[in-house]
Amino acid sequence: MDQKNGDYIKSVGKIMGLSALGAVGVYLLGRLGFRYSFAQSGSKMITSPYDENLFETFEGGSRTNAILVADTSLRAESGKALMRPMGTPFPMPDFSNMRFNVAQLHRFPVENETEVDTTLVLGKKAARPMKLDIPILIGGMAWGTALSKQAKLALAEAATKVGTATNTGDGPFTDWERAAAKHLIVQYLRAKWNHDPEILRQADMIEIQIGQAGWAGIGSAFGWNELPPDLRKGLGLKRGEKAVYHSRLPEVSKPEDLRVLVSKLRSITGGVPIGVKMSCSKYLERDLAIALNAEVDVIALDGGQAASHSAPAILMDNFGLPLAFALCRASRFLDRQNVRDRVSLLAGGGLESPGDFLKALALGADGAYIGTIALIAMMHTQVFKALPLESPTQLLWNTGKYKNKFNPKDGANHLANFLRACTEEMRMSARALGKTALRDVSSDDLFATDEEAANIAGIPLGFQSPP
Repeated sequence: MDQKNGDYIKSVGKIMGLSALGAVGVYLLGRLGFRYSFAQSGSKMITSPYDENLFETFEGGSRTNAILVADTSLRAESGKALMRPMGTPFPMPDFSNMRFNVAQLHRFPVENETEVDTTLVLGKKAARPMKLDIPILIGGMAWGTALSKQAKLALAEAATKVGTATNTGDGPFTDWERAAAKHLIVQYLRAKWNHDPEILRQADMIEIQIGQAGWAGIGSAFGWNELPPDLRKGLGLKRGEKAVYHSRLPEVSKPEDLRVLVSKLRSITGGVPIGVKMSCSKYLERDLAIALNAEVDVIALDGGQAASHSAPAILMDNFGLPLAFALCRASRFLDRQNVRDRVSLLAGGGLESPGDFLKALALGADGAYIGTIALIAMMHTQVFKALPLESPTQLLWNTGKYKNKFNPKDGANHLANFLRACTEEMRMSARALGKTALRDVSSDDLFATDEEAANIAGIPLGFQSPP
């Protein structure tokens, strides 16, 4: 080693040594400062009255929650009605306090190699019924006003992979979604789009959108300048025209008009199933009676936990029956009317797992609609394209910053895998109940772990012996 290099190394060593001593000094001073500061603030927190005390934040916070604080702050900032995505964050009665029985000796379980029928037929008496391979359907989520084209394609392709249906939601019908979906449910809306007979004839099922949990029955409007050009075209808007969503169907001004509309749609489509989607109210049976009188093939319940891309927080948090209430009431009503041989019942709103889906079937649903959980499944590891700086939904919304980073093929594969896994777990559960078809699972296979769940579902409490 020459003298020059040796001197250089010695110099670097001295600098590193001084730096290390400096770092140690800063660390020790920092610790002393922190200890002093902590002692001062800690002493104040346990000696000062509440109005001068940081503990007041925790004490006050014990009576509220982070969501309420965020909602209050956003209302205080904007002075406008608060719009929130993904449904209410506040808990509602659900299926969690209901459990399945175990088949052992009183009823034998089914052998593992026994096939379990998972099929679902919607429109059993329709001229053109829709037969699905699984009873889990993709709920209505709109292109343009909510989801991006990439996200909608992923939903449609996933549904096709597993043999189920997807739904246009309250957005416009598109040729590319129709091409990607083997089974497409087209919503007939409280707006002017999707009413063209040429569109309706391409549907595998029509769903008349009477109500939606996130919006109850109110209307909305988007200004011309709020919408991108491709969406304006899809909605069929003239220059400067607003996209108006009415609070009710303009052509239904009295209950008898719904029957006329159903008959008209059945004629236009050549007999595909005609259904209605409704929010669930205290007067649920009255709404169901009107739908039955209109001779619909399918009734879709949108329970109080159902979500939306963006809906008034007050409606999501305070309106509508929880799905568990609505499903049990609707199922009993349809049984009393002796229409289960021709009318199918779909349930949606907060259903997230195979256990939820199977319990919904046991309580009387023929099929389960999913929304939020489908979006979570199809994002899977792609969420890290947005996290930690942005919300993962920025990958999915049509206005999202990262929508072009979302890979629809990967999304479709992951959602399809989720649906396959859920269906297989439901098959396993059916075998454990001694059943060979999901449609045979019933409330007789359930018991409750608390009195509220027992009363909601009309099932026995687990600590009571059956007669």
